[in-house]
Amino acid sequence: MRVDIFILLFASISFAATAEEILEYAYKTDYSKAFSEISKIPKEDSSACVLKGVILVTRYDDLGDTLDLDSALSILKRCKTSSFWDPLRRFEIGFINHRLGNTLKGFSETKDAAKDLALRSDVDSKAFYAIYGYYRETLTDWIPFVRSEREIYLADLKTGFEKSKMYAPIFGTSLIWILYKEKKYEQALDITNAMLKRYPEHPVILQVKADMLFKLGKAEETIAIYKQSEQLYAKRAPNSIRYWCAVVHLSKKTSDASWKEKLQSTEYRAIKHRMPKIR
Repeated sequence: MRVDIFILLFASISFAATAEEILEYAYKTDYSKAFSEISKIPKEDSSACVLKGVILVTRYDDLGDTLDLDSALSILKRCKTSSFWDPLRRFEIGFINHRLGNTLKGFSETKDAAKDLALRSDVDSKAFYAIYGYYRETLTDWIPFVRSEREIYLADLKTGFEKSKMYAPIFGTSLIWILYKEKKYEQALDITNAMLKRYPEHPVILQVKADMLFKLGKAEETIAIYKQSEQLYAKRAPNSIRYWCAVVHLSKKTSDASWKEKLQSTEYRAIKHRMPKIR
């Protein structure tokens, strides 16, 4: 799951159902099935390449293979789109650039796509724009004459999480990390638990829950989840960022020296530069 930013509008109800099904498979980590469903979309429909990029980024967030980011970026740059597929494509390119460390380029791409979303009033468009708007304000809140609209953005994002048929997990993840940033850990945990009701045992959401529990002082529950996560990723993606996140957390939150020993391995040293800062 990621602070992944998308907007999709479909010309027909039948295609919308197909696209919803595709994304649902991805949210459930059944990426093979998601790609299989994409293959059913007519080749002349450029939405197929956009969806493929979305799923590659979603899989990266779970399994941590940077080749997925490279593939997604390549696909989305070549993708010829029109109407609302275009801001979706540009938002996704912006997100990928941000993940690859090209922050200014990513923000510029996202800002350009957001201009199109700002003209729309549907729930999904407002929620996606809210993600951009919120983080834009965090960059400019030092300017005294800027009137904060953060509460509006949070409300639009919450509405998107509650009402969107296709993007609730994306809006939910974004909302969690915004609430985390604002130290509203109880609220963030409530959203996390709501997501786990829909996607029980989701490996990424479980790690997010552990982060929220730790901030709330629930150390034993945090450690239990990270041990579960370490075992899960040891089978699914044994050298992924998610796996090593679990190990690093356990090395810091337990007295078991074996976790610290794992961090001396050649495998961890090779991936350490890609790891997020963990306290």
